[in-house]
Amino acid sequence: MPAGAIEHRLHPLSVGFSLASQLRRAILPLIIGGASANFLGVVEMRSVLLIGLIPLVVGAVVRYLTFRYRYEEAELVIRSGLLFRRERHVPYARIQNLDAVQGVFHRVLGVVEVKLQTGGGQEPEATLTVLPLPALEALRERVREGKREAAGEGAAAGETTDAATGTSAGEPATGILPEPAATDLASAGTPEGRTLLHLPARELLLHGLLQNRGMVLIAAAFGLAWETGLFERASDWVAGEQSWLGPAVEGAAADVVAAGIVATVAAIAALAVAFVIVARLLSVAWTLVRLHDYRVVRSEEGLRATFGMLTQVAATIPLRRVQTVTIHEGPLQRWAGRVAVGVQTAGGSQAGQPGNADPHRHRLAPILRREGLREFLREVIPELDAPEVGWEPVSPLAFRRVVRGTCFVATIAAAPLYFALGAWGVAFHAAFLAWAVFYARRYVACLGWALKDDMVWFRSGWLWRRTTIARYTRIQVVALRASPIDRWRRMASLRVDTAGAGAASHKVDIPYLPLDTARHLRTLLAAEAARTAFRW
Repeated sequence: MPAGAIEHRLHPLSVGFSLASQLRRAILPLIIGGASANFLGVVEMRSVLLIGLIPLVVGAVVRYLTFRYRYEEAELVIRSGLLFRRERHVPYARIQNLDAVQGVFHRVLGVVEVKLQTGGGQEPEATLTVLPLPALEALRERVREGKREAAGEGAAAGETTDAATGTSAGEPATGILPEPAATDLASAGTPEGRTLLHLPARELLLHGLLQNRGMVLIAAAFGLAWETGLFERASDWVAGEQSWLGPAVEGAAADVVAAGIVATVAAIAALAVAFVIVARLLSVAWTLVRLHDYRVVRSEEGLRATFGMLTQVAATIPLRRVQTVTIHEGPLQRWAGRVAVGVQTAGGSQAGQPGNADPHRHRLAPILRREGLREFLREVIPELDAPEVGWEPVSPLAFRRVVRGTCFVATIAAAPLYFALGAWGVAFHAAFLAWAVFYARRYVACLGWALKDDMVWFRSGWLWRRTTIARYTRIQVVALRASPIDRWRRMASLRVDTAGAGAASHKVDIPYLPLDTARHLRTLLAAEAARTAFRW
């Protein structure tokens, strides 16, 4: 260790927060294992739970005692581990994001969880659980100084550097420079800069209605109730010998059925409507809490998104790391005149993990008025001229290819109805085929591609439309693919890969192109990608 380098520890409360995090992941296997052991008569369930807690507690304590980090001249050094020791050297210039997350208990106790991101993989380079707020401010300040020193060395070596931003000439002025120290995430999340997007409660309410997250919450509650046995206790409460609710429900259902088919259908429809209303209300509540005071600010560090009522999140998006931009439009969003804008960045954490900010970094604008789309896209892609694009269609033979597949699926789906309904199965089969033809025609009509402003554009989808934009400077691989049927029809698919393409992302993958067009595009895009320097 260099002389004068001071090692820092995590906050002592790290033991509790680390244990809680591990317990959230392990609680379900522990419950299942304990219930199984109790059912087989091997050991009581609580004994299994207590035994399972021991390694979790030991692991949390060992992690706190062995985790150290220190600031060196040009890098942050992090070491951890007792038996298998690990030491990571992270240059300040390579740190892309410092995402801070504060839940309710974090704010009450004055601590914060920090995720340190580089471009080196799909996981955070380090997760500091947890730091006191002054330590977060010191970390931001040291990373900022390290980046400035690295930029100064680059300028001294002959690079042309912008004095205001510390970035090299020819690169967007978007290197992440953590803002000055702040007292909490609320103030840290509003650095000096222009506010590009602020979602008031009315927009969040509309977003909740359009997204319908309530169905996800209901499904999660259903699974939890099933695993914990709440259904059995609820059934005893509803239909038990001492319950009055079960007989009352049965009597009401019998009265409705006795009233005739119209009353029965009306009751079922009323229950369906009530379920949909409850799901939408849950979606609105989740959105208002999760995305409270959602704000995107443009500053010298790039774009910074802050949000959250109970759990506050501050996520940074360096613009130079944006690989693709995707515009999402669902049927309800189009009806309301709204869109959503997402980005894929190089590196970063996997989306969808608990407590991660990346799902919201990837969906940069959860809801946006259509008339504000042009200006918002220009902030994310400064070289964008205008989003009005002259779309090129796919091959005229594409409809035949798609309709054959949809009609085959419709026939398979209708086959069981012939056995169940007899002659009426023909009517359902005809209806399925009509829908298959209509769907195929709309799907092919919405496929399109374009080359504009040194970018390749691709759109797909009918009900749920998505448009993805990839700059030539972000292209890594251009691939041409042709199946035996494609070759027979002289067609091909063109795939454009970037560094930020996730498994579930909308990629630039253009199907059903005429073979000559696909070859021309492959040659053109490959030449453009080779001509421009790829920038991280």
